[in-house]
Amino acid sequence: GSAFRGLADDWSAIYFNPAGITQFGKWHIGGSLGMIMPRGSYQAYAYPSQPFTGMSTVAVDATARNFAVPAFGIFYKPAEKLSVGLGVCAPFGLGTEWDMISVPASYGNATAISKEKEFYSDHMVIDIMPTVAYKLTEKLSVGVGLKYSWGKMTLDQVLLPLTSVIAYQQFGGTVPLATINTLLGGIALAGQAIQQPVNPYRLIVEENLEGDGSAYGANAGLLFKASEKLSIGVSGRYSTDLKLKGDFKLTAGVPSFAPQIAALVAGGQLDAATAGLLNGAFNGKNLSLTNINDVEADLPLPWTIGAGIAFKPTSRWTITADASLTDWSSWDKIELKRKGETINEIDLGWKNTIELGAGIEFLAMQKEGSKLFLRLGGYTVDSPVPDSTMNPTLLDPARRILVTGGVGVVMGKLTVDLAYERAIFADKDIPAADYKIGVEGYPMNYAGKYKFNANVFTLGLGWSL
Repeated sequence: GSAFRGLADDWSAIYFNPAGITQFGKWHIGGSLGMIMPRGSYQAYAYPSQPFTGMSTVAVDATARNFAVPAFGIFYKPAEKLSVGLGVCAPFGLGTEWDMISVPASYGNATAISKEKEFYSDHMVIDIMPTVAYKLTEKLSVGVGLKYSWGKMTLDQVLLPLTSVIAYQQFGGTVPLATINTLLGGIALAGQAIQQPVNPYRLIVEENLEGDGSAYGANAGLLFKASEKLSIGVSGRYSTDLKLKGDFKLTAGVPSFAPQIAALVAGGQLDAATAGLLNGAFNGKNLSLTNINDVEADLPLPWTIGAGIAFKPTSRWTITADASLTDWSSWDKIELKRKGETINEIDLGWKNTIELGAGIEFLAMQKEGSKLFLRLGGYTVDSPVPDSTMNPTLLDPARRILVTGGVGVVMGKLTVDLAYERAIFADKDIPAADYKIGVEGYPMNYAGKYKFNANVFTLGLGWSL
């Protein structure tokens, strides 16, 4: 259950508490491969004003995606009190994919969305961690490591800004805003009503962001063995911002109102010059608003600090508990820049989280160099994401509870571990009244019902000498 800071007695100590690697023998090698299988659904609520009929308001399942998460560590003890190691792991990652919007025929632009599944996210960070640990006394060890991080981020989403505002800005005010609003209002003119008035209210704007970059950091820890039965661990991780470089695109799928405009001209409500301007504005084509290939962004990698204990009431039982704080508040605003100038800003407003976990291990069998361990654990942590920026591209909508179980088999110098983890998220319901609308009229969040869960299977191997 991630409650390992106070124990730190296998190769994953390089991530949880590097001071623990002093407990190894001359050589210690280990690795794992985890398979994360998130699943979920989202039921959008219609916008409280100027809704878009192309957005599904029934529950939609996320595309089933599975993520392989590898980790590895190798350690050597050149002296009795000194240990060195190198670890590789992926501490951040995952992503989502959704098909929630269908372009209605009345929009007049069937290609307004370029992808069948218009919401997509994929995030990954890989850490390489050279580490050294020293046993200060028989009871106290200290460990320090450097960290090089490489990460990538891909984000595709659809924004639905108000058509009138965009058209007014696009044409510099040459078409009076009142005229555009009249056109879009669906009012009866010359006995004819504009078809499907809710569709023309909004443009379809695709936002695509893709980049990769690197960061540097450090991790450190202390492990104090108060007695044969009790040990205490404290550790923390820190990173500089991930310096992302990549591409940023905004593409607008513009509706076509040619039949409606023609009806207004025929009814004497529009002159030919204004009708020409409106047909130019609403031409049923796709318009590239932004296409920049050298965008930069500083993506914070949050620091984490925590403490844990391990207690062994008997030779067969081990009980652990852990608490940690993660600085997700660093994800406040992410600025996209080009040559030092801000071209766009992503408002996140995340908050810090506290994680609480516990675990238990039982030595079920021991015979001639072989051992069988049974394990159970779990932890809970709140979501860092506020309702004001919640959207389906995130896999963290509400407080989650994770329950873990597994077995470990030791056969001489070889250890084999199998684990299963079930992640249960509380259902999240954001009322339609809680939509946060941006200046262009599109929502900064997505109100609706969020339901998520995940299954995780992990195989680990270790070898010691």
